[in-house]
Amino acid sequence: MNRIVIGSGIIKEEIIDDKVVINIEKDCNLLIEKDLYKKYEINVKNANLNLLIIKEDANDLEYKININKGNVSFNYVSVNSKNSKIEANLNKRKSNIEIYNSVIASNKVNYDILVNHNACDTKSNIYNNGITKEDGIIIFNVTSFAPKKSKNSIINQDSKIITLNDVNENEINPILLIDSFEAEARHAAFIGNFKEKELFYLMSRGLSKKEASNLLINGLLFGQLSICFNEKEDLKKRFFI
Repeated sequence: MNRIVIGSGIIKEEIIDDKVVINIEKDCNLLIEKDLYKKYEINVKNANLNLLIIKEDANDLEYKININKGNVSFNYVSVNSKNSKIEANLNKRKSNIEIYNSVIASNKVNYDILVNHNACDTKSNIYNNGITKEDGIIIFNVTSFAPKKSKNSIINQDSKIITLNDVNENEINPILLIDSFEAEARHAAFIGNFKEKELFYLMSRGLSKKEASNLLINGLLFGQLSICFNEKEDLKKRFFI
């Protein structure tokens, strides 16, 4: 999978103060790896976008995705970084987004995610997966808004935090603001450790407890990402816990 790197000059970017604006009108794959800007606005029109963001030891960042018909796969890998805000606006019929948010935290971090279903027949899936270590604390604030005009929309939130430390201050705050009786919405949340039976099953196949735990961690953080196999393997090697 060939990716266009934001900031490389290959794709047209409009810089407004501390924000970069990118307009997407044809199918493409983008990569944001360096926090060159504080704010990113990506406008998608009649196109499919696969976006991979790798944020390591980075400052507060904001992302806004405006979809005017099309499909966006928003893959976000954040390691030992500060707070993030993600806003997605589904502005026209057949506008869809999938957010795969994978977090490794050794400090306290907030992730504020908002998806606005501004039209009918829209779809959003939000998958938050976090690992805390050392002094890490993760707070997922996830809001999905569906006004009356968003009939036949599908809304899904699924958040999980696995604690590898002794700090018990993690939070998952799922908020569903649904004004349409014809929208379908659900959420799920889990904070805790891996189940013993999961570890036992892997250990019964000859793995040590550490190897089994690492396998589950890699599966949690990188297994769901909507990127190619080689990219997943590179991330596993780069951020091995």
